Amino acid sequence: MLRALIFVLMLMVWPALAQSTKPPMGWRYPTEGDYRSDWAEFRKDLPRPFQVVADFNGDSRPDEAWILIREKPAAWGVFMYLSNGEKAATWRQVFGVGGDKEPQNYGISLAPPGRYKTACGKGYWECKKGEPEILVLNRPGINYFRYESASSIIYWNSRAQRFTTVAIS
Repeated sequence: MLRALIFVLMLMVWPALAQSTKPPMGWRYPTEGDYRSDWAEFRKDLPRPFQVVADFNGDSRPDEAWILIREKPAAWGVFMYLSNGEKAATWRQVFGVGGDKEPQNYGISLAPPGRYKTACGKGYWECKKGEPEILVLNRPGINYFRYESASSIIYWNSRAQRFTTVAIS
């Protein structure tokens, strides 16, 4: 019970401490000035559309998912800051987007453990080899989405020891 209470308190406090960690070289955290477009329009519903904190890799320590921004050349990406248990935390870039696509048209939120019917499972296309009709999350994942459009779930794949992305809609 005490361990669970400590973990819940860590999840509450961790976001406030998160930006004390430096992002990868050349990248930056979103700032108040980045709130425009969909981030501004939907801010009441999703106040921090660029950060999610949870234990994604199952080591009982909070990890962070971020949309980080690079100025030159212009790009943005989804990054994970993994606690890695007893080792030092590390950054992993899940994917990056270059060019003129603005990060403010995209967001991330928590995908709680559970069962999710995937896009191929819904019949949007035929499931490819290894693509599940139903995604079963035993730990939290990240709901990555384009506002009012498509979404995917990014989750820690324990077997492959990497993050995997599955289209949901």
